[in-house]
Amino acid sequence: MKESTAKLTKRQYITLGSMLFGLFFGAGNLIFPIHLGQLAGGNWVPATLGFLLSAVLLPLLAILAISMTESDSMFHLARPVGRGFALFFLIATHASLGLLIATPRTATVAFEMAVQPFVGKGNSRWWLLGFTAVYFAAAYLFPASRRR
Repeated sequence: MKESTAKLTKRQYITLGSMLFGLFFGAGNLIFPIHLGQLAGGNWVPATLGFLLSAVLLPLLAILAISMTESDSMFHLARPVGRGFALFFLIATHASLGLLIATPRTATVAFEMAVQPFVGKGNSRWWLLGFTAVYFAAAYLFPASRRR
């Protein structure tokens, strides 16, 4: 692989920094530390150190490690282990980030914010099922209707 000697412009640095900030700083990193501190009580120092290690240091080290490999893609990143593993790694990563975690979360967060306060926790399972069906039907139909 050819080493790039081109310098990034100030605009590219700002863009890259903004994307990394958006990637790592979500609502969980705003809400979870406060909740963690409340649960930790007097043990807030080890809880803070654990959070900083797992939510700041490990993701930063992952970005640094990936940038040092100079891989073109996730498949290329995992390819040295084996072609089969690289394919599995690619599929597992995309499925867990989108299909298995992020996509269902969009419906549950919307439900918890907009519907659950009005229906209570006792019968929320059936309300969640109905809301999820309507939510994903709308998410499918609205873009589909724009293509026609």
